[in-house]
Parts: sequence; C-alpha cells; structure tokens
Amino acid sequence: MRRRNSYRPVLYKAWRGWLVAWGVVVFLAACSFPGSVEPTVKIGLSAPFEGRYRDLGYEVLYSVRMAVAQRNDAGGVGERYFVEFVALNDFNEAEEAIVQARKMAVDAGVLGVLGGWSPETAAAVAPEYERLTLAFLSPDVDFREAQPLPAVDPDFAAAYRSLSGGVGPGPAAVWAYEGANRLLDALDDAARGRGRPSRFDIWASVMADD
Repeated sequence: MRRRNSYRPVLYKAWRGWLVAWGVVVFLAACSFPGSVEPTVKIGLSAPFEGRYRDLGYEVLYSVRMAVAQRNDAGGVGERYFVEFVALNDFNEAEEAIVQARKMAVDAGVLGVLGGWSPETAAAVAPEYERLTLAFLSPDVDFREAQPLPAVDPDFAAAYRSLSGGVGPGPAAVWAYEGANRLLDALDDAARGRGRPSRFDIWASVMADD
C-alpha cells in the first residue's frame, strides 16, 4: 500500500519546483536592471542605394555610419542616449524622396534626416520635412556632378577607408560627415536639457543655424 502512494511526494516536489522556477521567470521579467537597456535616439539618411546613383548613396552611408559610431564611442549624445541611424533608398528621385520622408516620420525615434543629393530632389522634399516638423539637411551643390574635394583630415580619411574597403572619401562623403555631426550636435544640446529630445527641438536648432 505504501508503494502505491509513493509517487505523491515526487509529484509534489516536481510541482513545487515548477512553481519556483515560474516565479523566478516572472520576477525577472518584471525587473528593470540599471543599464540593461540603453535609451536611444535616431537620425535618418535618405539616399540612392540602388540605381544610377548607387555609388553616391554608399559614399555618404559610410560617413554617417562613422559619425554615429564615433559619437557613441564618446558616450552618446548628452551622455544619456546612444544614437542609431535609419537608411532608406530614395534613388535620388523627388517622388521617392517624399515617400521616404513620410516613412522616416512614422518612426518616432528619428529626429533629423540627411538627404536631397541633387537640387531638384532637395527642393521637392524639403517642404515635406517642414510639414512633418522633422529636421532636414541637404547639400547646396549637385553631387551628381563632379565637385572639388575639400581638405580632408588624415584621420577621417583613414577611418573612412577602413569602412569603405579602401576607397577614399569624396566630396559627398565629407559633406555627409559634417552634416551628420551637425545633427548629432543638435541632439547633444537637446539631450542635456530636461526630458527626451523632441523633433521640434532638433528642427528649431537646425533652423536657427541656417
């Protein structure tokens, strides 16, 4: 008779162990450990990653990627937020650039965008970014055409080559690096205030600099 009931303690122990394990899982899921998730903000890059001007898109992509990585290595913006960036293909075409501007706006984390790599594209899409109250920086030259290469810092050039597979930075890469850092500086200023940086903060900062 005793043997017939001998399974009960084993079953009880197994059940009790399962409850303890489940309780630990629930407890861990409910906890938020300091430093476990880093708060982030984002900048966007709208550029041609396919089609005729694909090379231009990747030229500026490396620069923005480098600027963001360097800022994060230095502690992020405002010493509070790490930065991510979103890259969308616009073929350097006006209609597609407007489509991508609206996609950028859907992501609430995106606070500023670089784009408009030709005068026609920049002129077409700038009003849309203004309507969205999303900071937008575009060059004042046409990077579809050959442009003189400005003086390039050797450290910048070396870091760029390490990302691009050995290709040196061109004029568009230099502008994109400076433009990305301009957005990052605006983010840094806003992040040092109270609360989370907003799109309006960055838009107002960029407009004040123009």
